[in-house]
Amino acid sequence: MTEPVPCVNCGTFFVPRNRDQNFCTAPSCQRARKTRWEKTRRRADAEYQKSRQLSQKKWHQNHPGYWKEYRGRHPEKTHRNRILQKLRNRKRNNGQSSPVLIAKVDARKSFSFLPAGMFWLVPEIADMDAVKIYFRTIKRVFA
Repeated sequence: MTEPVPCVNCGTFFVPRNRDQNFCTAPSCQRARKTRWEKTRRRADAEYQKSRQLSQKKWHQNHPGYWKEYRGRHPEKTHRNRILQKLRNRKRNNGQSSPVLIAKVDARKSFSFLPAGMFWLVPEIADMDAVKIYFRTIKRVFA
């Protein structure tokens, strides 16, 4: 009889069926195992990667508008993804500020709203305190 070993994903001890088994039978651990296998396979096998891309392309063609509807049904996930995308962009640029990399439909529109007064600057991602700031509008006169 073999000794219990810890699951690579959740850390709970289980008795493996064979010496190659590293994940327990919990559904979340099996999903993690499959995800790891697929990631390794995509890196190592160009044909597998191409077939996955083709499969995703076909699905997308058969389900037009799916992601737009999904974002409409799940605004909290959309908001979270936008925050995470900003982090991914920052990581890609080695933490340096850069021009916006995400296309915005309304970027060329001008806004008549000019913030003035006291505001709280509340971080959404970083673990830091909120800061009270003051905006004042300055009217410039050009000659």
